[in-house]
Amino acid sequence: MTFLSSLKWVRRGSGLTRYTRRMANTQQYRAPFPPGRSEPCFCGSGRRFKHCCGSADPMRSVPHGIDIVEDFLSPDECREWVEFAAARPSERLRVIDWKAADPSVARKLDDRRVTERVHMGDDRDAQLRELVERIYVSTIASRLGRKFAWFESPQVLKYNVGGFYEAHADADSYDAERRGWYHHLDRDVSLLLYLNDDFEGGELQFEYFNFRIRPRPGMLVWFPSDARYFHRANPVQSGTRYAVVSWAALSDTEKLHDGLPDRAVLLDPKFLPASMRQPEAR
Repeated sequence: MTFLSSLKWVRRGSGLTRYTRRMANTQQYRAPFPPGRSEPCFCGSGRRFKHCCGSADPMRSVPHGIDIVEDFLSPDECREWVEFAAARPSERLRVIDWKAADPSVARKLDDRRVTERVHMGDDRDAQLRELVERIYVSTIASRLGRKFAWFESPQVLKYNVGGFYEAHADADSYDAERRGWYHHLDRDVSLLLYLNDDFEGGELQFEYFNFRIRPRPGMLVWFPSDARYFHRANPVQSGTRYAVVSWAALSDTEKLHDGLPDRAVLLDPKFLPASMRQPEAR
């Protein structure tokens, strides 16, 4: 095992972390979005937004930037993951406290999100990290033609009856005073891997695009993490919804913070904190 691979998963409190994470760049406000309904679509198609990515036509195509891969996992694989997760303890998931010095760590309970995180155990967590790493490196990076710096260790989420997550952006926060979105977290790509469909409700809905996805077992979905892809998980009306979630940062984007997020899985060695690098041989 190399020094880098042994430090690939860096978690605060593990004894390996020897750095602090701080804001390195000023928070950046996003350009206004969406465009007017009759303005050109942001995807560059030349069509009006209302007839393209913002269309309300039920037969419309998938909006620009959202990728869906059906049957990424087999039905048997999904069934095995769900059966294991259903037998494991879980706890109410907290949302990020955007006002904290390090928002990747500081979290709080919030009525806008009623979701549980399943404690899968060390062995299953390791399997899940390996699976999600393959998705980022072999599937998404090849589609984008870009490299990833790191990804946040995946979690299995459980939505019981009434569970939901109100509309939000994964990397951005809304400033009500300035009436605009600002970039707050080093996240470029959001990933969802659905494990079952024996529930009612629970659709993934993109607010600006009039677009809704009905989860199916083995379905992989990824999309940019910024405010253009403002989305929600609709309330589960019956049954239990299981999904894997993770977020990743690309190597070629400007970073807001020094260091890595909590529970980051390092993919690009140039982002290894200086305090954790192996000394050069003399």
